[in-house]
This record gives sequence, structure tokens and C-alpha cells, in this order.
Amino acid sequence: MTKLPSADWFRQQDDPKVAHTKTEALDDITVLDLSYNSFAGSFCTSLLAEFGAEVIKIEPSEGDFLRTCTPYGILHQGVGLNYLSEGRNKFHVTLNLNKAEARNILKGLAIKADVLVETFLPGTMDKWGLGYEKLKDINPKLIFASITPFGQFGPKSRNKMPDYDNIIQARSAIHYATGEMLHEGKTYDDMPWAVPTKSGPWIGAAPAGQFMAAGILAALYWKGLTGEGQALDCATSEAYASFDDWAYQWYQGTGKVCERFGNLDIAGWLYCFAPTKDGAVFLGALRLEQWKAFVDTIGKYDEWGAEQWKTMAPFMSEDQQLRWADLVFEETRKYTNQELVDMSVEYAKKGRLAPITTVVAPVVDPMNTLKDLNWNDRGLFTPVEDPVFGPIIIAQAQYKLTETPPRTKWACRPVGYDNGFVYLKHLGYGPVKLKKLKKTGII
Repeated sequence: MTKLPSADWFRQQDDPKVAHTKTEALDDITVLDLSYNSFAGSFCTSLLAEFGAEVIKIEPSEGDFLRTCTPYGILHQGVGLNYLSEGRNKFHVTLNLNKAEARNILKGLAIKADVLVETFLPGTMDKWGLGYEKLKDINPKLIFASITPFGQFGPKSRNKMPDYDNIIQARSAIHYATGEMLHEGKTYDDMPWAVPTKSGPWIGAAPAGQFMAAGILAALYWKGLTGEGQALDCATSEAYASFDDWAYQWYQGTGKVCERFGNLDIAGWLYCFAPTKDGAVFLGALRLEQWKAFVDTIGKYDEWGAEQWKTMAPFMSEDQQLRWADLVFEETRKYTNQELVDMSVEYAKKGRLAPITTVVAPVVDPMNTLKDLNWNDRGLFTPVEDPVFGPIIIAQAQYKLTETPPRTKWACRPVGYDNGFVYLKHLGYGPVKLKKLKKTGII
């Protein structure tokens, strides 16, 4: 029998502490990042930069608006907390694309680039003479990736609605179905808390960035086979809405919309968060056997008649879920988070229905996530020793590769920090030329 690799072997191969000693998968790829005021675009190029691509972030002289989007209005050395992370690993240059000379400079960069990512409203790049059809004439191998609110075509593609995360969430069915239920016959005035509830920061924008990064990797592979570039088109609202796929199938089959159901989920039982002595846990028991196992775990198997349950159907309606939730929550409040976790683990070993058990996951706050021994052992929160901003926590790559591991090399850079390096390397511009460009407002 072949011996499986040990945990020590995996640590030696892909621990973030040794990532800097290994090759980067995209170290010969140059990416022009023209994303502006777009977390989706910035996230996309952050992923490519983690894999080693030379990402050149091109900003106006005042910097990307995204730099100032920050919780509580806090800036660290003039930069918002979000951008400290999503500007990571990139080279930052300035270029005023409203000026003709600046657009010619961009063409010079595009001739040598492998990928260009842009997030302007459709038509903007064409108006500047920088659209895909123009740039592919000077670089047929260029991969031109556009991330926009409604895509490059469609009746709303030219809509000027900004691409803000909350707008992306609001336009998706996910936002509609998230939050406390509005009881029949009640209005928002009666229940002001029973409104659609947004997800966490940037959750709406991140899928488009991730999908586009995957699309770019596929396009790079295709270019390697054929030598051909191509244009990529991703709409942010479309990307996020795709995560709610079963809701559309449900509507197609039943003609019914999945309404908000608060902490419960009409799609399954037991599937909800439950209060405890010291917080809350998530309970997952979508199969009848798991639901019975949970009831047995809390000592209610005989009292609630679990032996006679044959299907999940009696527990799936809204009124029954509300009834059973009250009974379940009354029991979970008797225990701490850890006690419920331990009870579930122990039940899987020697319970009546073992090894079947219920999924029990404590709800963890940011402080305890940051202190989690597992994530720290895997290097997720290892501070980056940034030359500009000093030691700063930026979540390291969430995936490990044994031969070409992704890595975080630095946080974001100040506006125009790399003008000298990038313009000299790619266009041969020295200090005199850069001084002139700055004086005329080109950079």
C-alpha cells in the first residue's frame, strides 16, 4: 500500500514561509491593470499578482478612488485599509488617459503586455482609441479583460449606474432572500428589521474578479496553444447572481419565489444558526438521519418521537420550521459553543446513529479568527514586512501549491511609486523624460 504524504511533507512543500524560494507560475506574464473604482477588477489582478504576474496598476495622478474606500474613514499613511490588501504585489504608476500622449504611452505598454484588465463603462476604451479592436492590431496576442456592471452587450450595458458592491448585491436574488422574514400581512413599518440584508464587504464584487481571473488563465493557456489573444467580458451582477442557481431552478419548476426566511432556510431542515450560552453555532442536518442524530445528541430522541419519523417532509413548511426552531433553540441555549461541538464529535463515535452526526460550527468573531491556531500555523495571517507601510497583516494566499506557490510580497504602493522603474523598464523613459511628463500632467 502506498503511504500517503504526511502533514510534515505538505508543510515542507507549500508553507508560505518557503514560498519565496520557489518559482512563480506567472513570472513571465505582464498585466496592465486599468481597473478603476472596482473591487472586482482589483481582486482579479491581485490573484494574478499572487501567482507572480507583473501587474502594473495604472492610476490617474490623484490615485484610484478605491484607495479612499475604507471602514470608519481610517487611512493608514493616506491609504484605506481595503486597498492596503487589494493593491498588494502590484507596481503602481500614474497615467492621465484623458490626454492623447498618455493614451499613446499606454499603447506602448500594451504592445508588450500579455493581459489588460479594464473596468470602465462600455464604450470608454473605444472612445479613447484603446478598445480591443484597436489594441489587437498592435498586439494580436493581447488578452483584453473587461469587468463592468452589466457587460459589454445587453439592453443595460450602457447604463451609467456605478459598479458599487451594494448595487451588485441588491440586483441579485441572493440579497432579496437574505434577512429576517416579513410575516404575512405585515409591512416594513410594522417590522422595520425585516428587510433584505447585505452580505459582508465586497462579497458582491469578489465573484466577478475571481471568475475573470480564471477566464484569464484559460485565455493564457489558449494563447500558448494558438498564439492568439482574445477579449473577455464579465458582468459583476451576473457573476454574483450565478451563485443562487438553485433558486432559479426552483422558480422554473414551481413558479414560486424563494422569500426571506430569517435565520432558517426553507430549502432544508435542520439548517440554521442557533443561540448558545456564549454566542451561536451553525447547525447543519439536511438528511433525516442527521436531524435524528441531533435530536438524540440533545437527549430528546424519545420525547420528540424521532423513531417514528420517516421523511423530512413534515419539517419543511414555514410554520413547522418556526415551531421546531423554538424547541431546538430552547435546548441549544443550555450549552456553550464548544460543548455542542464536543457533543457532536462524541456522538459520531458512539451515538445511536453513529457515525452519522450533525454539523456544528461555532460563529467566530474576527478577533478569534485572527488568533485561530490552525490559520496561524498555515501562515494565513503572517504579517507582511512592507518597505513603505511596515509590518501589516494581509491575508496570505488561501491556496497552497507545492511547486509554484502564490505569495504576498508587499502591500499596496503609494500613487506613482513605481513610475521610474516601470517606464524605464518597458519604454526606456529616464528621469528627464519622466519630469517632462509630470510637468505636462501626463503622469
